[in-house]
Amino acid sequence: MAAGAAELARRAGCAPAQPAGGLASCRWVLDPAVPAPVTGRTVGSPPADRDLTAEERAAIEAFRDTGRPPEREHALGAARVLGWILGFTPVSR
Repeated sequence: MAAGAAELARRAGCAPAQPAGGLASCRWVLDPAVPAPVTGRTVGSPPADRDLTAEERAAIEAFRDTGRPPEREHALGAARVLGWILGFTPVSR
């Protein structure tokens, strides 16, 4: 599963600085028992579009919080992967 998560993150356009958030998002999508990458919630079944969207929005909000630089990179990776999965336009700086 780790290889599959890494491949999804690569395809979603995660830059080397954001792999943790991107990989955490992929793991959550592939195994919903894993905590979500930003909110930490679990869904217990494959995430529905509303779950993915809520997590992607939380990631964007965390990225916009300029007072927490390390978390911003994690959140940006999560937002990119989740947005890619949902078919949204990629988040840019």
